[in-house]
Amino acid sequence: MFSRPNLYGNLTKICGNMRTTALVNPSSVTAAAASSPTPYSNANVRQYHEVVGDIVCPSQVRGIDHIRDPRLNKGLAFTLEERQILGIHGLQPARFKTMEEQLELCKIAVNRYMEPLNKYLYLADLADRNEHLYFRFLYDNIEDLMPIVYTPTVGLACQRFGLIYRRPRGLFITVNDRGHVFDILRNWPEPDVRAICVTDGERILGLGDLGANGMGIPVGKLALYTALAGIKPHQCLPVLIDVGTNSYDLLEDPLYVGLRQKRVIGKEYDDFIDEFMEAVVKRYGQNTLIQFEDFGNQNAFRFLDKFRNTYCTFNDDIQGTAAVAVAGLYASKRITNRNFADSTFVFAGAGEAAIGIASLCVKAMVDEGVDEKTALSKIWMVDIDGLLTTTRKKGTISTHQTKFAKDVEPLDKLEDIVTKYKPNVLIGASAAAGIFTPKILQTMAANNERPIVFALSNPTSKAECTAEQAYQNTDGRVVFSSGSPFPPVTINNKTFTPGQGNNAYIFPGVALGVIATGTHHIPEDMFLISAKELANFVEQSDLDRGSLYPPLKSIHEVSMRIACAITSYAYKEGLASTYPEPECKREWLKEQLYNFNYESSMPVTWAWPRMPYFKTRKDSPLLSSMK
Repeated sequence: MFSRPNLYGNLTKICGNMRTTALVNPSSVTAAAASSPTPYSNANVRQYHEVVGDIVCPSQVRGIDHIRDPRLNKGLAFTLEERQILGIHGLQPARFKTMEEQLELCKIAVNRYMEPLNKYLYLADLADRNEHLYFRFLYDNIEDLMPIVYTPTVGLACQRFGLIYRRPRGLFITVNDRGHVFDILRNWPEPDVRAICVTDGERILGLGDLGANGMGIPVGKLALYTALAGIKPHQCLPVLIDVGTNSYDLLEDPLYVGLRQKRVIGKEYDDFIDEFMEAVVKRYGQNTLIQFEDFGNQNAFRFLDKFRNTYCTFNDDIQGTAAVAVAGLYASKRITNRNFADSTFVFAGAGEAAIGIASLCVKAMVDEGVDEKTALSKIWMVDIDGLLTTTRKKGTISTHQTKFAKDVEPLDKLEDIVTKYKPNVLIGASAAAGIFTPKILQTMAANNERPIVFALSNPTSKAECTAEQAYQNTDGRVVFSSGSPFPPVTINNKTFTPGQGNNAYIFPGVALGVIATGTHHIPEDMFLISAKELANFVEQSDLDRGSLYPPLKSIHEVSMRIACAITSYAYKEGLASTYPEPECKREWLKEQLYNFNYESSMPVTWAWPRMPYFKTRKDSPLLSSMK
C-alpha cells in the first residue's frame, strides 16, 4: 500500500511537467518526445483555455495555468496540499484565505469606487480572473450589484464599450461571415451551450442603435442567468450579430469596435439571421434556448412570430417585460380591488415593450373570463404620432399595432387622451423622458382614488417620470413602479420605497425551467404563469412600503418558483423532452444548479473494501494447462 508521501510522489511523476508546449517549435517537441525516457506524452494535457464543462481533472491543468483559468482559480483559497500537487506552490504568497474573507475584500474593493462604471469594470475584471468568486459575490449582494452589472449602469458600459473592451466574453458574428456562422460557433470552446442571448444592437435599452457596442447587454443578461437562477455559466453564450450601425456618431468614432458601415437590411439581413438560427441548432441542438434582446421593433416582432414555433426562443423585451409588468398589475389588485377587465389602460409608447405588455394584459383578461374583443377595447395606445386609430392620417400602424387601433377621432397629445378616456392604469414604455407631466399625473389622481402609473423606460434618464414626481403630483396615492431603480420618497410623513419592475424577476426562472426540461418551444402561457408566480410572492409588507415587487434579495427564490411552475407546465403540455418526469420538481432543479462555492482542486479518490481471502493454487493456470 502506498504511504501518503509515496502517493504524492507518484502523482508528481504522473502529473509533473504537464503544461503543453503550444508556443514551442513543433519539431523541437517531436525531438524532445523521441528522446524522453518516459512514455508520457504532453499532448494529453490541455492549457487552461482548452478545458470545458463542469468538472476538470487536476491532471489536465497544472501550474500557473490553473490560476489563469477563471473557472479553476480560487485565489489564495488553495490549500497547501493543493498548491503543492498542482505545481502552484510559491506562485502565491503564504497567506491562505477562505472564500468569505475574499468576499469581504471584494466588497471593500468595489465600494472604493464612486463611479458606477468603475464598479462595473471591477466586476468584469473579477469575472475574468475568478468565476466562482464573481458569481458568489453577485449572489450574496444582488440588491447592490444588479444595478451595476445590468440596468442602469450597463447602458453606460455599452455607450463606452470601445473604451472599456478588454477580452472576449462572447462571440461577435458579422455579416461578412455569411456562409461561415457555424464555423464561428465552433470557435467557442464550450460544447455544452444550453442558452444563447443574442442582439444586433439596434435598440439598446432606450439608447438607440449602438451596433457592436451592444454586446454588454447579452453579457449582462447571461450573468444574471447564473447569479439569479443558478444556470451554469459554461452553458451560456452571449452573441452580437454585427450588421453595421446607422449611428453616424459611432461610424465616426475612432474607438468604435464594430463594422464601420450602415446596417444591412432586407433579404440579406433576414437570410443571415436564418443562417444563425440554423447554425445554433446544428452546433448545440434543437432545444438550445435563444433569447432575442434589443432588436429593432419591426425585426423583434417579425422574428418572434417567425421562430417561436420552430425554435426554442423568446424575446425578453416583448415577453419578459410583459410578464414583469403584468405581475405588478396582479399585485396591484390587492390595493385597488379591481380586476384587469374592470380597468382602462393607456400606454405611452407602442413599441416592443408596450405591445408585449398590452397583449399579455389581454390574455390576463381572457383568463378572467372576458372575450378578446372586450379585452382589446380596454386598451388605448399612443405613439409619437398620437393615439393609434384606424382614421389617423399621419404616421403608420404596424401589423402588431393594428388590433389596438380604435375607430375614433385622432388625438395627438397624451394629456388630452388621459383627460378624455380616464384610464385607471397609465403605462410608459416610450423612452421619452418626462412625458408624464405634472398635469397628466394630477389628472390620473383626480380620476382615481389609487391611480396606477408605471414608468418603465430604461435607463433612468429615459423614465417617463421619476418616483418623486409621481408621488408628489398624486398626493402620495399613486401605485407606482419603474423600470430603473429610484430612491425612496417621503410624502405626508410617509416614506415610499417604489419597486423596480425589472425583467430579471422573470427571464432567469423561465430560462432555468426551459433548459432543465429540454422544452422545444416557449408558448405565451409560460409568461402569464411567471407573472402570477411573481405576484403571489409579493407580501403585504411589500405593498405597504410602496412596492409591487418583492425585495431583490428574494429574487433567487422567485426564480426557483417560476422554474418549478414552468417545469410542471412543460410536462403537463408535452413540451418537455427530458425524461422521466421528476416527482419533486424543486429538488430535481436544485441538483442541476451551479455551485457558487469553491470545489476541491484535488482528484477524487475513494476506498475499496478489503478483498476476501482465497487460498490460491501452487501452480499457475498456464502451467496446469500444459500438463
